[in-house]
Amino acid sequence: AVNKVNLLVPKGSIYALLGPNGAGKTTTIRLLLGLLKPDYGEIEINNINVVAQPKEIRGKIALLPQISAAYHDLTPMQNIKFILELNNIHFDDVKNELNYYLRRLDITADLLLKPFSKLSGGEQRAISFIMTIILNKDFLILDEPTSGLDISRGKYVREIILDLAKKGKTILLSSHIISDLEELAEYCGIMKNGFLTFQDKKEKLIEKYASSTENFEEAIIQAFRAPINGD
Repeated sequence: AVNKVNLLVPKGSIYALLGPNGAGKTTTIRLLLGLLKPDYGEIEINNINVVAQPKEIRGKIALLPQISAAYHDLTPMQNIKFILELNNIHFDDVKNELNYYLRRLDITADLLLKPFSKLSGGEQRAISFIMTIILNKDFLILDEPTSGLDISRGKYVREIILDLAKKGKTILLSSHIISDLEELAEYCGIMKNGFLTFQDKKEKLIEKYASSTENFEEAIIQAFRAPINGD
């Protein structure tokens, strides 16, 4: 699933991990989380070995999975308080920050008291995003962060992600939404058939694969189609 991938995510950057379905992106994320062990090689995040110190590394990573991990029979506020408790974070210590994110993403007080299952897909996604970032982890893995969001919430999620990167958070982003990638990605990694076929700044990707300096979408498509190892 993953073959000789040498992934380098600079600290404080937004790195977009891209590739067609079945490229190995999900397996790579599971390896980073310590959910899978590599057959060979090392995985380090902030100089912490993922295999040797799995509990320590999980305490430094926050994951937004593609499918929400919230408990659907609990309310959004109960879910938020539960994830804070699991991470030994007092609610009062993040209350102001939480209220800021809730206002930005238009999550009203009545929505916080409904069962999670009764929320719309966009509302569920916005709450899941807040549950991820409120933990204040150094390394964020965001899988399709704006999927299902309306234009307004999508805009504010992108702005929040950029603000987090400016504050020094390291963000690994996976998305199929071109506008997200174009606005957010500083570095890009292209995976295909388990190989990392490209890794550099976004501008280098465009320079290598696109016919013009403005066609980021074309660069991604051509990178996906490019042969591996000259095949």
